[in-house]
Amino acid sequence: MISVIVNVYNCEKYIQKCLESIINQTYKDLEILIINDGSTDGTLEICQSYKDKRIKIITTANQGLSLSRNTGINNAMGEYLYFIDADDYIEPDTIDYLYDLIKKYDVEIATCGWTTVRNNKFKKNGKKKKSEIITSKDFLKKILFNMDGYVAAWNKLAKRELFEGLRFENRKQDDLLFTHKQIMRIEKMAYGNECKYYYVKHNESICAKGKDDADWNIGNYLACLERHDYIKKTYPDFPENDVGLMLRIERLYLRNNDKILAFLKKSNAFQLYKELFSLKLMKCDLGQREKIKLILFRINPSFHNFVVESYLKLSSKTKW
Repeated sequence: MISVIVNVYNCEKYIQKCLESIINQTYKDLEILIINDGSTDGTLEICQSYKDKRIKIITTANQGLSLSRNTGINNAMGEYLYFIDADDYIEPDTIDYLYDLIKKYDVEIATCGWTTVRNNKFKKNGKKKKSEIITSKDFLKKILFNMDGYVAAWNKLAKRELFEGLRFENRKQDDLLFTHKQIMRIEKMAYGNECKYYYVKHNESICAKGKDDADWNIGNYLACLERHDYIKKTYPDFPENDVGLMLRIERLYLRNNDKILAFLKKSNAFQLYKELFSLKLMKCDLGQREKIKLILFRINPSFHNFVVESYLKLSSKTKW
């Protein structure tokens, strides 16, 4: 049996599509745990309208996503656990696909590709379908280089033993503080590039609200510092770990927010960046433009910001 954990809070606009995508999975031996985190709209009533015997609803006082996820873990009975956010949805064969990868490669975690949905518009990955074994260190690189989605809890099927003694922290950066610890418990995992998860972006999501919030960004940086120190204890000679923290500092400066910049100055973030920087790091598996940005930032943060912002204006792009 596989436990699918859905954490819901005031998501009446999205929850029906999410639940329909879970109930109609081709893999049938499911436990569908709905953790109602103190919703005050019609979310609970919609969940209760489903009479599927596999559904179990647990209602708690509002405690936030992290602790709500932990409630799901603590009550899950499945041999494997899978998370899905209430405003997202999955392909009908998602669980089958991930479970087949686990069995095919004899691993404890499998992950898949995802599609970002904005305003009901999305573009599917047109790459040739493939699956492979990936070492935990190689997957850590993807997380550290901030490849969107790799750090997320929502596109992974994991054996329940990998949650023993490990829970989400009660902070907005819960995935960032959790995923690397779980990945470091294994030597290898399965990766399939087929897009089976639909990540819906909208103005009410946690990430959307936090993107331009100074406190959220500062908290994100502090979480990255913790992650850097945690990984360094196990892999002291892992240059990608340093690059990951450098990327976070560089991107925070690009926010050009007075509160963020004041915090970075007070915490000597640029001095830390200079200590981490080495031309040897440029040999790591990072895109050429990202490497150029890191070099420009080392020369002068203000000059770096000017170059990047000028490039964006000239190219009419929203992202370097």
